[in-house]
Amino acid sequence: MELGAHVWLKRESSHWGWVPAVVSKKESVVIHNVNMFHLTLIPDPNIEVTIPEHSRQRALERTGSRYFADEEYFEQVITVDPEQLKTADHEEIKLRNLPTSYQLSGEDPEAGVLASPSTHVDNSVVGGVDDLIGLTHLHEPAILHALRLRYDADIIYTATGPILIAVNPFKPMGLYSDEMMERYRMQGEQGIGGAGGQQGSAFATPYKVRRQAAARRSQNAPGASQRLPPHVYQTADDAYRAMIRGLENKELVSKPRREIHRGDSQIEILQMGSPTNQSILVSGESGAGKTVTTKIVLNYFAMLSKQRAENGTPGRPARKSLGEEDIGIEQQVLQSNPILESFGNARTIRNDNSSRFGKYIDIKFTKSGKLSGASIETYLLEKVRLIHPGAGERNYHVFYQFLASATAKERNDFYIDDFSFDDFRL
Repeated sequence: MELGAHVWLKRESSHWGWVPAVVSKKESVVIHNVNMFHLTLIPDPNIEVTIPEHSRQRALERTGSRYFADEEYFEQVITVDPEQLKTADHEEIKLRNLPTSYQLSGEDPEAGVLASPSTHVDNSVVGGVDDLIGLTHLHEPAILHALRLRYDADIIYTATGPILIAVNPFKPMGLYSDEMMERYRMQGEQGIGGAGGQQGSAFATPYKVRRQAAARRSQNAPGASQRLPPHVYQTADDAYRAMIRGLENKELVSKPRREIHRGDSQIEILQMGSPTNQSILVSGESGAGKTVTTKIVLNYFAMLSKQRAENGTPGRPARKSLGEEDIGIEQQVLQSNPILESFGNARTIRNDNSSRFGKYIDIKFTKSGKLSGASIETYLLEKVRLIHPGAGERNYHVFYQFLASATAKERNDFYIDDFSFDDFRL
């Protein structure tokens, strides 16, 4: 972190939390007999943004200068020790990720790292990368900046390894059509079949396939653009394909589990230890879109199940009638949501239909990959809301539904008489 280094500076006065800055002065000082450095930072007016030309209109033509146009000029001095200076590890200063087209001025030692392949980002991708692991410096301001650029370009999904980050757009998005599902299904089918001609690729994990795709993009190799952008369909498909591989491997390895010996092939080892059961954890704060995301995943699984039923399994005739039953199972799971939401959802300050309980959905598949059943478990219901809703919040929906539909006898039995919504706290 030398003179002229381009960094992110943590500033509580900024609504972004972090602002782009440049190290304008570096002074060596001695504090309590310890050698330290004073770094003076000033605003960087040339904040880089990796927005491709075809996405600038969708990104509302927002440039870096407009993002931070309301930031006041500052000169901030940060004290760092020599070790922090070497590793660039400081809680208030983080190095920025510079795109390959960004030219540094002066004799900045960081200019040398731009020649490293690991620092290359794809200038055709909003934010530089689809997967944040591709960033040289992966930290809070780098993540926030990439998500900000992608969100402004109506790109709500960003990967970070096996994790998918989704930012609620609060508007309809054309991302969940049958055609879109088919594109991700075909991508998954090609991955199962060993796309790329690599031996044993059928047994590669979804994360290995993703890393290989990222490597192809960084090397501008043929087929680099074949991997579709991050999507919840992709996450669901990865889990489904891993489950199918586990089921197929169980069929192949029917003998008792044995120890791994020297000389065993990688495929044999993967067959012995490939997991069958898969889990998708959907988490986030109130209003993030957890319930909707769960419905999207269930719809995708139903489509895959129907496709399996229509195509049949190798050596067996197709049984298309099962597809209708599979869709029916999925629909039963979805149709149970209004009942669960009545007893477990309530209006909060941030969300008019906030889930105040946890939900675990267990979906069962046959050996051929078709839906066979599902069960739902609920837990951690927020019981205190029954007697003491917070200011500006409401009780569970079922209370108001009962209040609107209760008969005269029920009103008398439950001592609510002629009470209406206005009589209860909001």
